Amino acid sequence: MPSSHRFSRPVSHLPSLVTLGNLACGVGAILLSIQAAMGEGEPIKLYHAAWWLFLASVLDGLDGKVARLTNSMSDLGAQLDSFADAITFGVAPTVMLSTLVFLVAPDLGIKLHPRLLMVAPIIYSCCAILRLARYNIEHETVDSSKDNSGFTGLPSPGAGGLPIAMVLLYFGLQDTAIFVVSDSLLHTIQVALVWAAPYVTILLGILMVSRVPYPHFFSWMTRHRAPVRALAEVVILAGLLMVEPEIALFLSISLYLAVPPLLHIPAMLRQPTKTVVHD
Repeated sequence: MPSSHRFSRPVSHLPSLVTLGNLACGVGAILLSIQAAMGEGEPIKLYHAAWWLFLASVLDGLDGKVARLTNSMSDLGAQLDSFADAITFGVAPTVMLSTLVFLVAPDLGIKLHPRLLMVAPIIYSCCAILRLARYNIEHETVDSSKDNSGFTGLPSPGAGGLPIAMVLLYFGLQDTAIFVVSDSLLHTIQVALVWAAPYVTILLGILMVSRVPYPHFFSWMTRHRAPVRALAEVVILAGLLMVEPEIALFLSISLYLAVPPLLHIPAMLRQPTKTVVHD
């Protein structure tokens, strides 16, 4: 029997295994958040949960690439990816961020309305599910073997990236390699992160169901352009991630979230308004 037939079936399952790894990281992050809420390991468990979700983001970016490389795209894989994203990026990030707020807000002297703390995660999760459902419907006729370069509305992994970065920054600023953060500045940043958490969560939900065009991060990084510039960007980003990963992730995801809406606003203003003529 030719070797290509011998290894075809295991290789065809590889993308689904990567997607299930994404799901496993999401469930693990939720469990770590529950442990932190129960006092097992204190809030630092949330820091570990954030890194689990970061790993899930990497796996989510790889599963489609692996499927195309192994020529094993399938309807099952597409549905599996959506269900995994619904949990990993539609539920886990807001559970983690909300747990951080509940645990540290009293010590920081922050008082947020209890109903706001309950409604914000619900809005985020509902919008994430709606966004994934809309994506599945609108891409039923799209050739999945091609690498799509963009999305309509903020993709759920991109939305989950900001809660991940906020939690990492909250803990990561306490031990920085390059920047010297004073106690007063650290306290100010932590208060700002915790106070803004529910409002950021709602804003992310709105962006997910919006029609703002967002690029696919991995396709954007590998799109056709000067090879020297592309390599330089990758090297610089990798260097920042190795030296100050929490700060680099927060700044990069903030730029990714903010730039498309800012570019989209002038296009919206240039659109001609329809006038209604009455008889």
